[in-house]
Amino acid sequence: MVVIGAVALVMTACGDDGETTSDDDESVESQSFVTRPDLTPPLIGVETSGETADGYLFMAPKKAEAQTGALIVDDDGEVIWSLPREDMNVADFRVQEYRGQPVLTWWEGESHEGHGSGEFVIMDSSYQEVARIGAGNDRAGDLHDFELTDDGTALVLAYETEPADLTPFGGDEDGEMLNNYVQEIDVETGEVLLEWDASEHVPMSDTYDELGGDDDEEEDDEDAPFDWFHVNSVAEDDDGGLLVSARNTHAVYYLDRETGDVRWILGGKSSDFAMDEETTFTWQHDARWTESGELSLFDNQALPKTADESRAIVLELDEEAGTVDLVEERTNPEPILAGSQGNTQMLDGGGVFVGWGSGSSMTEFDADGEAVMQATLEPAESYRAFRMPWEGTPATPPDVTVEGTDDGQIDVYMSWNGATEVDQWRLLGGEAEDALEPVETVGRDGFETLAQVDDVDFIAVEALDSSGAVIGTSDVVSTD
Repeated sequence: MVVIGAVALVMTACGDDGETTSDDDESVESQSFVTRPDLTPPLIGVETSGETADGYLFMAPKKAEAQTGALIVDDDGEVIWSLPREDMNVADFRVQEYRGQPVLTWWEGESHEGHGSGEFVIMDSSYQEVARIGAGNDRAGDLHDFELTDDGTALVLAYETEPADLTPFGGDEDGEMLNNYVQEIDVETGEVLLEWDASEHVPMSDTYDELGGDDDEEEDDEDAPFDWFHVNSVAEDDDGGLLVSARNTHAVYYLDRETGDVRWILGGKSSDFAMDEETTFTWQHDARWTESGELSLFDNQALPKTADESRAIVLELDEEAGTVDLVEERTNPEPILAGSQGNTQMLDGGGVFVGWGSGSSMTEFDADGEAVMQATLEPAESYRAFRMPWEGTPATPPDVTVEGTDDGQIDVYMSWNGATEVDQWRLLGGEAEDALEPVETVGRDGFETLAQVDDVDFIAVEALDSSGAVIGTSDVVSTD
């Protein structure tokens, strides 16, 4: 196996290339494009040492003063689609299915004290918004999860500040805590079909958090509401149950969807399963059922630290016997201890894709457990990261920009943000806008392709797929 470690992407920016500076004064070199100066995502370093699964890399970079928003890149780190979101964060960006069609989904809004308040977005393959919903019952939609179901509903999370007696935890009798809610919402109508209240079903004494301790996203405040539960994922199964992960109780809960009752607890202080050193997890994220009925999750083991490195694990549960076995474990070739965030994605064919959250990396393992790819966006980070197939054809036309050269020729820059099927570009030129003819055909070269043509008065470009068919045409631009 070729050991693939972290790729250093802390560089000195030069010129007017969108340099930004992180909170700790490290220089961050952003990407920049002539055709799309509004897009300045952070550089993504990708190293591969084996065959990767089909699909692109999905992430939502944040922090380090880099451009925030949804981002898709290929295995060369080249941008496929970038959606900047100024003054807000994006989380849980991925492909799901809605009404039988693949769609892009994400949360966007304000992030604060380890949770968020915002909305959930669904976008089709032409990058047109299909739906935008918030949490119900006047609650703020939280950033940690947005799960679509086959029934046209969405499973979402919400955090609410509520009064609580905190004397058992060294606080005030008239203190405040963050209560957590799981909701199922009809996407089309916004109707709340289900709401589960954590404080009604789990005792606060099951927490491992401490007043004024570390939080999931940023440092806690002694006066902040007590974040005793910290829900961070919800998933359904075929039996009508809901799987809920709570970071600050070190536990995963299986809920009866109809009654809200907790059927069983895995991990933490009240576990219904016997846990050993291999199967015990702490400060975890992203509990999911696998296709074979096992349970995958991202075991942070920090913050505070309970082990030397984070790991992606798969567990086999025997509910009748109350036992749990470790089936798979993946750790990074160069150890990463992620104090927050992270996810474990099971890939077709037996591979595993791991987003290391605050570890600023993502790693793909093949079915044999070998690391075959590592992508790094340090010092930026992404709450979750995924590898997923996607085909996109934007509703907007391709972009083209021209610049004159000293030798009398024309530099033509062309791109089409979000287009996945472009194989070649055909350049059209002429002396009149309505009399353009083909002058050059070039292969696509990353997000933005540069070609040079003889001096003409007007230019347009056509995007061609692998069969040579025209799938998009730019506006005509003057070279003057």
